[in-house]
Amino acid sequence: MMATEFNFIPGQVWKYNTRPGEEQSTITILEREEYASGVIVHIRVDGILMTMPSGTTTDQIKHLPFSEAVLNSSVTELVGHIPEVTDFLPGYTHWKKAFDEGKAGFWKIAVHEVIDAVCKLASDAS
Repeated sequence: MMATEFNFIPGQVWKYNTRPGEEQSTITILEREEYASGVIVHIRVDGILMTMPSGTTTDQIKHLPFSEAVLNSSVTELVGHIPEVTDFLPGYTHWKKAFDEGKAGFWKIAVHEVIDAVCKLASDAS
C-alpha cells in the first residue's frame, strides 16, 4: 500500500507518529524546496522532551530537513495552520550553506527516529 501524499505548505501544523509519551507533539512546516535529489521539507518539532548539554530542557527542535516521502509516511493529521513561520532562519541558513557545499543532507528516516537520535546526541554531549 502506498503512503498518502500530502501537499505540504509553510505554516501547516501536523500530528505525526510520535515517540511514546509525546502524543501531543506536532510538527510545523517551515519551507518546501525542490531539488534534483527530491523535495525537501523543513519542519519544526514542538512538544517533545529533550535535555540539552547544559542540563536544561527544551520542548522544541527549531529546524529539521526531511525528504517529502518520509514526511508523507510520518504525518497522521493536519491540525492547524499558523499565519507566519518565524525563528527558523538561523538553522535553515546554516543548513542551506552546508547543503549547497555538499556538506549537509536531509533526513530519510521517520520523524520520531530522528528525534530519538537528536535527543541522544544532546544527552551524550552533556
